[in-house]
Amino acid sequence: MVFRKFVSSRSLYQICNFCTKKGSEKCADTQRQIPKEGLSKEYCQEIFSREGDNGNSKTITGDILPKDSPIFNAIGAAEELLSYIGLAREHANEAEHQYTDKLKRIQTIIIDISTAISRNSKVAIPPVYTKELEDWISEYAKQLPPVEQYIIPGGGVPSASLHVARSICRKTERVICPLVQSEKLDREVLVYLNRLSDFLLTVSRIAAKHDQRTESIYIPKPDEKVQLQ
Repeated sequence: MVFRKFVSSRSLYQICNFCTKKGSEKCADTQRQIPKEGLSKEYCQEIFSREGDNGNSKTITGDILPKDSPIFNAIGAAEELLSYIGLAREHANEAEHQYTDKLKRIQTIIIDISTAISRNSKVAIPPVYTKELEDWISEYAKQLPPVEQYIIPGGGVPSASLHVARSICRKTERVICPLVQSEKLDREVLVYLNRLSDFLLTVSRIAAKHDQRTESIYIPKPDEKVQLQ
């Protein structure tokens, strides 16, 4: 899977050392025996194929496609969303916000979506995941005043980072749309991402409220209209 290409051998070794007390013990996540002296050449070759140097890459199913194919564009967008939500989660952790567990839960589902894209699978995520998002939105919306105008992203670092994640979510939704229309991916993925953008907007407002920041509202002129996605 393409996630592996963004981890260096040095970083992987450090991660495994962090997971265990001794460098020669097994890492709980990788279940690999990592020697203290570092990773072997054979092990590095297993992780880094270098097959992408000619402009192609391989899916989980073994299909070799150009790197700019719709499949890899969709996977890349999902990975970007995954990373931005991770960044937002770290900012929320530092500010001691209470929704970080929900962001981590969302990250695991995005990984499932990326895997489904790579497998060209119609089975992606069950509708219960979308219902979970809707329940969270309802829970937080009760704590907020209604949104009547366009919110200018800001409201503190945690809130602003969630606004960025929301915009990346919208982009991911647009990139994945052609795969759904061509019946290469289940429609529920689009539904989930659409609700996810709503959740990220809602929780960005919760973050601003937690940090006691005032939301900045854009009020258009009487003859202007703001186009929302």
